[in-house]
Amino acid sequence: MRSKVLLNPGPTNTSFLTKIKQFLGSDVCHREVNFQSKLSEIRYAILGMGKLKGHVSILAGSGTTALEAMITSLCPNGTLVINAGKYGARAEEIFKVYGIEHSVVHSNYSNDLVEDRDAKWVYFVENETSTGENYSLETMVEKYPNAKFFIDSTSAFGASDYGNYNSKIAALSFCSNKCIQSTPGLGIVVWDRDLEVYERTYFTSLSRYKPGSLPFTLPTQSIAALCHASKKLKWKNNKVLFNKRRDKLIKSFRKMGIKTINKNPANSIVAFVHPVMNYQELHDFLVKKGIVIYSGVPGVKNSFRVSTMSVKFDIKFSKIEEAFHDSCLC
Repeated sequence: MRSKVLLNPGPTNTSFLTKIKQFLGSDVCHREVNFQSKLSEIRYAILGMGKLKGHVSILAGSGTTALEAMITSLCPNGTLVINAGKYGARAEEIFKVYGIEHSVVHSNYSNDLVEDRDAKWVYFVENETSTGENYSLETMVEKYPNAKFFIDSTSAFGASDYGNYNSKIAALSFCSNKCIQSTPGLGIVVWDRDLEVYERTYFTSLSRYKPGSLPFTLPTQSIAALCHASKKLKWKNNKVLFNKRRDKLIKSFRKMGIKTINKNPANSIVAFVHPVMNYQELHDFLVKKGIVIYSGVPGVKNSFRVSTMSVKFDIKFSKIEEAFHDSCLC
């Protein structure tokens, strides 16, 4: 059976070689030297991919695992939380569950944020998956010029370049199965070596995940897949690639009467409104054509979301265009 073109924001289509590496990477002892070498290769590739500096901690789990590890291990009392959607709300809930003192600013778009020169520590979601809105680090630095940032980069890492703002990044978290185009199973945190580490948890405490340490078993097959996928993307300017994909998608859809609802559309996920069908009708129509999309923005009629993360996005774009064109004729 042929795999579908996954336009959901992860897990997404991976390359054939990434799948092979995952399959062959299962029978490995995680305490052996060759496995440790793979971890070192991944850390090096991740720092190169994002043009970053700092520790790279790899945990068994999802993007939320990495997010919880970052917040509970590194965020001090008094952190300002930007809640711009479902995933900002999730972070706010983590702060509450662990009793970490924080304040909250609710936002719909980065443009509506008010400059705050007093904020010292700020948490935000870079690409808010639930809405398709982008909160760029450049914009956040303008709004909070004296702050350092904790960034949920789950739907952004692999499609962003942080090189100009290394000094402003306290930490960022993400996972293996989105813009890096690998398989699920790993949460990752890149963090400033000089940060204080708080012991608020056991399994996700980043004090246990410093380079050279392997406190718990990692899914070996996911490590093998990520090692291959991350090395492929190590020095590419992936931000340019994802920007081109987003712009091509928006331009093509606009000609069909499918309009984006985003003011600052993320380059990895964009929200649209269909002129004819509601989400469920459109989803079912496209599935029959071998394409999977994602549910819309709550409260917005006929909305749906499309991700640009798939390795099939470019080679199958004509198929994507044809299917959406047909949907507008129904």
